Amino acid sequence: MITFETDVRIDRPIEEVFTYVSDPRNFPHWNSAVQAVRKTSEDQDAVASTYSMERQLPTGRAVNELEIVARDPSREFAIRTTSGPTPFVYRYRFSRENGETVVQLNVEVELPSAAAFIPQLVRRAVRNGVDDNLAALKRILEAGLSTPRRPHSRPSFVVEADHLPWARRGKPGPGRKSSS
Repeated sequence: MITFETDVRIDRPIEEVFTYVSDPRNFPHWNSAVQAVRKTSEDQDAVASTYSMERQLPTGRAVNELEIVARDPSREFAIRTTSGPTPFVYRYRFSRENGETVVQLNVEVELPSAAAFIPQLVRRAVRNGVDDNLAALKRILEAGLSTPRRPHSRPSFVVEADHLPWARRGKPGPGRKSSS
């Protein structure tokens, strides 16, 4: 098992950051490995709510079932996998410091047997990915490119073309071929 903590400071109200982070259906917008998340339980995003998460990992497509194990508005949110590869627990803690929201993430990941022989390398790779995802979360929220989801609403993530790096530089975007 690997464990580590990391954090990010976001210049947005704590309630907004918590609402956005604590809805797993927003994960595909800021977590590079997550392709899709759908709710599989009927309740209102409370503790014990369940989701199916599809990810693209270096080893290929993976599906995990998730469960919310802690949800204390504007203070704590935690999820754990209940099935699928790479069992994990992610525990987010939220606080206010110097006018910013601090998101502290505690990560616990069970290593597949092959990776157990190289835990330091795997820890570094996972941590780099998590840090990149938190940086993306910060960019999205600080740029105002998201609106927190409401229960039973359709995705409200909107991106203006000016905010996309390839739109400014005339480069093809993700999944697009160059016209030259």
